[in-house]
Amino acid sequence: MKKLILSALLALLFTGYALPQDSTLFDDTRLSAIYITIHPDSLQVIYDSVLSDHYYMARFIFDDNVHRDTLENVGFRLRGNTSRYSMKKSFKISFSEYVSGRKYQGVKKINLNGEHNDPTMIREKLFYDIWKKAGMVERRTSFVKLYINNAYYGLYTNLEEMEKEWLTRVYLQTGGNLYKCTYPADLVYHGPLEQTYKDLENETATGGRVYELQTNKSQDDYTRLVELITVLNQPAGGTFAQDIPVILNVDHFLKSLALDVATGNWDDYGYNRNNYYLYENPADSKVDFITYDPDNTFGVDWFGIDWGIRDCRNWINKSMSLPLSQKLLAVPAFYEKYKQYLDTIAKNIINPDTIFPRIDLLKQLIQQAAIEDTYRTLDYGYTVPDFNNSFIRATDNHTPYGLKPFLDKRKQSILSQLHPAGIPGNETTDDRITVFPNPAGETITFTLPNLDTNDITAKIYDLYGKLMLQFDLVDGNRLLSVQSLPPGMYILRVASPGLSHQTKFIRK
Repeated sequence: MKKLILSALLALLFTGYALPQDSTLFDDTRLSAIYITIHPDSLQVIYDSVLSDHYYMARFIFDDNVHRDTLENVGFRLRGNTSRYSMKKSFKISFSEYVSGRKYQGVKKINLNGEHNDPTMIREKLFYDIWKKAGMVERRTSFVKLYINNAYYGLYTNLEEMEKEWLTRVYLQTGGNLYKCTYPADLVYHGPLEQTYKDLENETATGGRVYELQTNKSQDDYTRLVELITVLNQPAGGTFAQDIPVILNVDHFLKSLALDVATGNWDDYGYNRNNYYLYENPADSKVDFITYDPDNTFGVDWFGIDWGIRDCRNWINKSMSLPLSQKLLAVPAFYEKYKQYLDTIAKNIINPDTIFPRIDLLKQLIQQAAIEDTYRTLDYGYTVPDFNNSFIRATDNHTPYGLKPFLDKRKQSILSQLHPAGIPGNETTDDRITVFPNPAGETITFTLPNLDTNDITAKIYDLYGKLMLQFDLVDGNRLLSVQSLPPGMYILRVASPGLSHQTKFIRK
């Protein structure tokens, strides 16, 4: 018994939460069904008032093919932004709207997304699978069939609401402020006053604050957000690289950005200043960055840009001021870490050998429900052949890639961009060459066994591949002056005829 108790405690310690064994609301190995019964007049008002967030009373039934649960008096409304104007709507269900504090399978709300502009219907789900596999905080998702007043309204992605209950599940400590950040949430500095940021209005269909507090609303405290924005907008250079890790979980953001770039998610912070959360994690007092609403991914396009081959080293939208991306990637050590994340994601997560079997399983799970979904055809005219073919070839102008070809192309393009043949600064570091001292002051000395002492060239590049210094060495000289280099990380490349070796060092 003591061993069982200890095992349970360890499970809680390392996961941060425990799900009930009978929890099937987000079981993505099965296709469950949701039945909504609502007064026809209420349903008509919902469709007539697409920008309204008013919840209408309804009966909710969840059928997971084994159990069938019924809840009376739940709240039912539309959700989303531009999708509110689509023929196939997306919905939000609140279990606590009319019964205060009520939860169903541990949650107060769920989101049902219609995926009306995705012919595969799995892009959003697949992104969250990849996000979780990369070790990021999980947002549970599954597929469900939706029936309203006994009529089949189609196949939907069922997504966990990102609010207090979600925070309680994925974080060991909760209670911090959670900000939902929507277009144009650029994190640009507008002065030291909190009210200035509270007054910024987003440009979504339903309006609201650009930085909208989701927790601790009565306190309405934006102190930490203003502190973050203030640090992000420091002048270039200075102590930025030392100051930003104190307030921001830098690794978390760099990995999030790498995931967006690897999946072609352009409706994010880095390209469109949109669709992310900031959470003040009480565990370390740092701000975590969390991507959400990733439906415009895996090749979906509205700008005439080929997201399959867009350079991962120059992804950020240069027409906008986006200090969170631009300032961090300008720090050589952060930029190097970002590239490391991209390399790992390309080789291990979006690799066709890894991800194609997952795609095949999801397609098999939803295929019949998607075929029977007539609402799926209303916005873009997607046919059954379109659904089947969309996994392997282009469908229309805004989905110019099949899902699998996009991932194959994206993996290859990322790796070729990170490791182009013959480009200095992109080869694998050679452990036979060493630099000391490292970090360096005004000079460095390198050692490289068995290198001919005649006709040696030493070149120093920054992490973008720009040549910074060059030395033609004679008589066995191994001492290089680096006093003209600004602080940062650099690559030393030493070459003689037929040989080339390189390593990295830090100029402090």
